[in-house]
Amino acid sequence: MIRGKIDFKSVPVQAGVISDIINLDIESSEYFQRLDDLIGADQGVASLVLRVVNSPLYSRGNKVGTIPLAISLLGYSVLRSLALLAFSRSLFSETRHEAFRLHIWQHSLLAAIASQRICQSLGDNKNGDEAFIAGLMHDIGKVLMFTQHPDMYQRVFEYMFENNCSSAQAEQRFFGFDHFQVGAEAVKEWRLPDRFNAYMGAELSHAEGADAISTSLIAANALLKSAGIGAREIEAPEVRMARLQAFGLDDALCDSLLQDEFIAELRESEIYRLCMNI
Repeated sequence: MIRGKIDFKSVPVQAGVISDIINLDIESSEYFQRLDDLIGADQGVASLVLRVVNSPLYSRGNKVGTIPLAISLLGYSVLRSLALLAFSRSLFSETRHEAFRLHIWQHSLLAAIASQRICQSLGDNKNGDEAFIAGLMHDIGKVLMFTQHPDMYQRVFEYMFENNCSSAQAEQRFFGFDHFQVGAEAVKEWRLPDRFNAYMGAELSHAEGADAISTSLIAANALLKSAGIGAREIEAPEVRMARLQAFGLDDALCDSLLQDEFIAELRESEIYRLCMNI
């Protein structure tokens, strides 16, 4: 049913290029040349990489005009995140629909940045970039459903707001499947690593023993939705606190995440400002 309604090949950035970048063997002697070739093969990826490496976030004063130099300055983990960011950005740029941009695009981008910061706050700096990717990709099923069936997904939005139900429930009503299923199918179709299935996970609820990446994604997703970014009404502070504590976060971290400044700082980040300019 999904394949008949969702075209996984109809995307602006080449999904095969993204898959090859993510699956690169960084121990290979051909790694650097292969990464250079892959980034250069897609204009959208190459353009974003050069914009980011020349942004205040990474710039060392001298303009970088070549991919090899960008690779040496940014490193593989950052480039992998940027490749997926370019891919997601190209999909999101397909529409100017206000609800879509707030509840899906802004939510996904803020979830990526928040997941990375929460992961680092949990003491796992090594997996910060992977947490960024998890946040960025967790709603990719919604993106595909909306961009390919905007009128139908508008009905999903309306039903969701009118009935105060989850997006998955509304999607099942109008499509017969939901964005979790579409996301899982995208992982398969685009040859992404199997671990990406966990990032599309049904309802993103906390599981005992979850790693820092999963916990960060779950907390970031809940934090943003409870703030009204992700198709949910704004919740009272005590409800938001209880929700975060239920994910195993300590009181000090919960307090810092619930400060108004936290989301404001996410929106001030260089990556957010670069990507919202589409």
